[in-house]
Amino acid sequence: MSKVKSIWSTIDKYLTLARKIIVNTVTAVVLIFFTFAIIGGVGSMFTPDTEIKTKDKVLWFKPIGTVVDSKINAQPSIDSILMGSSNAEQHEIDDLLKVLNHAANDEELSAVYINVSELGMYFVDAFQIANAVKNIKDSGKDVIAYAENYGNASYLVSSQASKVFINEYGSVSAFGFSRKREFYKDLYENLNLNYHIFVAGDFKSGPETYTRNSMSEEDKLAWNEFAKPLWSKMIAMMEDGRDLPEGTIQEYGDSAWSLFTKNPDQALVAAELGLVDQVVTRESLRAEMFSLYPNDKEDPNKFPDSISIYEYLSTIEKEENSSKNKIAIVNVEGVIVPGDASFGVAGSDTIVSNIRKAIKDESVKAMVLRVNSPGGDVWASELITNALKEFSDSGRPIVSSMSGIAASGGVWVTTLSEEIWAQPETLTGSIGVYGIVQTLDGVYDWAGIQVDGTSSTKAGEWDARLPMPDYVTQSIQSSIENTYDKFVTKVSSNRDMPYKEILAVAGGRIWSGEKAHQLGLVDYIGGLDDAVNSVATIAELDDYKTVKYSKDMDPFDLFLAELLDNLDVSSKIDSKGLMFLKLLSSNYKFIDESKTLNTAVYCFECEYIFSK
Repeated sequence: MSKVKSIWSTIDKYLTLARKIIVNTVTAVVLIFFTFAIIGGVGSMFTPDTEIKTKDKVLWFKPIGTVVDSKINAQPSIDSILMGSSNAEQHEIDDLLKVLNHAANDEELSAVYINVSELGMYFVDAFQIANAVKNIKDSGKDVIAYAENYGNASYLVSSQASKVFINEYGSVSAFGFSRKREFYKDLYENLNLNYHIFVAGDFKSGPETYTRNSMSEEDKLAWNEFAKPLWSKMIAMMEDGRDLPEGTIQEYGDSAWSLFTKNPDQALVAAELGLVDQVVTRESLRAEMFSLYPNDKEDPNKFPDSISIYEYLSTIEKEENSSKNKIAIVNVEGVIVPGDASFGVAGSDTIVSNIRKAIKDESVKAMVLRVNSPGGDVWASELITNALKEFSDSGRPIVSSMSGIAASGGVWVTTLSEEIWAQPETLTGSIGVYGIVQTLDGVYDWAGIQVDGTSSTKAGEWDARLPMPDYVTQSIQSSIENTYDKFVTKVSSNRDMPYKEILAVAGGRIWSGEKAHQLGLVDYIGGLDDAVNSVATIAELDDYKTVKYSKDMDPFDLFLAELLDNLDVSSKIDSKGLMFLKLLSSNYKFIDESKTLNTAVYCFECEYIFSK
């Protein structure tokens, strides 16, 4: 009897557990459903039902955040849904250019207001936006630029406006390019930390911070050869936009601190030199704008009737394209690492998945690989390349388009392309390889800790708590050089150039897109549209439409991400930090598990051309 009772008790326990699981699951589903129903309803309350009008309005071009080639998730955030606004963190360059280019020919708009002081961008993007602003001004429409402070990129854009205003407490900090890094060699020696650096490429300077106390001459040479022509191009455009005598910007950059000593009012200094037209307060700017473009309520305490970027974008008619032929655009944006993509991170799993979607879609006749990456992990770069080979083997062409940065691993992933396009200001090259292994033997010696044990093989004898023996050092360096050889071979094969010729321009050295074209590392100078048109020609397509393949965040993932963000429990890390964590983690796997050393094709130099 007790046995029967025990059986029924057990059954009842499991039935109760099952019931709880089912009830909780159903409840969760219902709650999620109602949550999104409520969000949708609230969002609709803030969505205007009436047609957006542009007549006699000022286009308010004030994007805040970062310029990207492709947003990592297409859906707007929950905050933006509730507020009826668009994503304030990521702005696709195509959207920004479409708005500005359309505004140049829009007779209904009164003027365009520009403030890009809080917009992070690579200089490729800055030049494109600056040219679009210039076109608006050249069309005869007023362009008003304002900022509290101007940096290199924001001043380049603003200098093309009809009028440039600055806040009375602001400054123009267009001082060119300065590259300063911290060097930790003495610190690590003082802490008894041993970093073992393995490099293939004389100009692969990223790991120098571990091994030197100053910048190497090779690094100075490579950086100056990239930066000086870019700076010359920038100041020429700034001076042309402001109608300044040649040499004004350079002289300002060279003598700024002495000028500020004589007159500490930096905004007035900028005005006296003609860098800006007028020093204003926000109140005086409001009055100025009202006098030029009064609002319909005739309220001088408010800015003119305006239309935001994304409101204006919604008024631009989208081209209807019924073509069955597709050209896939796959983005590699951010640091290349294994795993999923996120903002600033080109996760190989996501990118490979996007490529395979294109492979399976028979209506996709060609692909443009859009690269905006300083490189990253070798293995992750190769995973992407392998997927691209599968697409290429299906008989469909691939053309690569380099954006602001396509260096190191960003070059690696282009090596199966039939053509490579770059823009003049693109930072590319950095064809080199490195690896980093930290050992703790110095720390242990200092602390008086001894490490001893036994191993069934000689390969398993060493770990990171012991000095690195010569046979390990030689093995790792050999691995790095082998990977470098494969890298150079890939580029040589793609470029149809002798191995020695590629070797001469590799070595981890960085190049501008213009210089890379002269050296034969890229085929043509042009943007994404040029690459699309070219691959269409190669694929013999008379009619086609482009389709972007990107990772859209699942609604529930989006909800959780926003929830965590609002609870302030998320932590952010920049791309360089993430790269180091990934690399060091993999290196310790090698140490503990005798796995192959994870090597990196990453361009540290590239981080320095991102600006505001």
